[in-house]
Amino acid sequence: MTDLVVRTVPGDHLARHVTAYLHTLTERTAKTYRYGIVAWLHWCAANNLDPLNAVPAHGQLWATTMRDQGLADGTRANRLSAVRSFYEWLDEQDVPFRKNPAKFKTGRPKANPRPTPALSAEQLAALLDVADADGPRTAAIVHTLATTGLRVAELLGADIEDLGEDQGHHMLHVMGKGRRRRSALLLPTTYQRITAYLATRKDATNLPAMYAGARPRRPLIVTDTGRRVDARNLRGVLQRLGKTAGFPESTIRRFGPHVLRATFVTLNLAAGKDLRVVQYAVGHANPTTTEGYDRSHLSPDQHPAYALMGVLAAARARTTTAPR
Repeated sequence: MTDLVVRTVPGDHLARHVTAYLHTLTERTAKTYRYGIVAWLHWCAANNLDPLNAVPAHGQLWATTMRDQGLADGTRANRLSAVRSFYEWLDEQDVPFRKNPAKFKTGRPKANPRPTPALSAEQLAALLDVADADGPRTAAIVHTLATTGLRVAELLGADIEDLGEDQGHHMLHVMGKGRRRRSALLLPTTYQRITAYLATRKDATNLPAMYAGARPRRPLIVTDTGRRVDARNLRGVLQRLGKTAGFPESTIRRFGPHVLRATFVTLNLAAGKDLRVVQYAVGHANPTTTEGYDRSHLSPDQHPAYALMGVLAAARARTTTAPR
């Protein structure tokens, strides 16, 4: 990743800063943010603008240029987020610059105009059954994502040595956003599926050592060739499982790991779990973010159209039974 950044950043006065910043992020976030930051620096070079002398008006002009190029709102929003975060990091490192060019209020594209859907409890139960039938690795992945609310990068970036215990409960210690370590509780049924999967692997016959550095770290979830599972491939697996579980086509099209995270939040809040507790469980810094994943208030079961249907049915009944 370092060499690629150095080759693609115009000039060299910011290359080392970009490289250092990206190394503070998780692998998946770094890959996404690199595209945004490099695109911004190339735009600055094309317009003879020193990135350290840029102001929000330049960022707004860049956003307009990307829109005119036909880039989607989500892509533009992600690139602006990457640039804003990079300049915030520069400020923390006392690197002098004029202003953060990505901090402007008007004309910002919306990152996610369509909220992530959530599964119903019945759909989730059917999915877990199908995952169990698909094999130990699939069962371990799906049960873990569904019952912990982990980000897919957190699960796929975890090692066997990240398994542990706390007060008698099985835990998985993961690297969250911002390189912050946090722990996810593993239900007994989920832990059983993880250990059943690990029992199929020759490199995972021993449980994690009780002290650090006892043996090389081993990825928790791997492909048949021993490499970490790619999140892009996992989306296809989930869509296949959703089809087997009988999900409607509209759900399958948008089905991916993030849907399981939204489902975890939605079903817990619908069951009356405190927002702060759910927020902590999924690793959100702000409760507003957690609320954004909640689809319980949008459940079709509670739609007023059903109440109207009942009113109409009652009206027809009165009309039918009325004396003539």
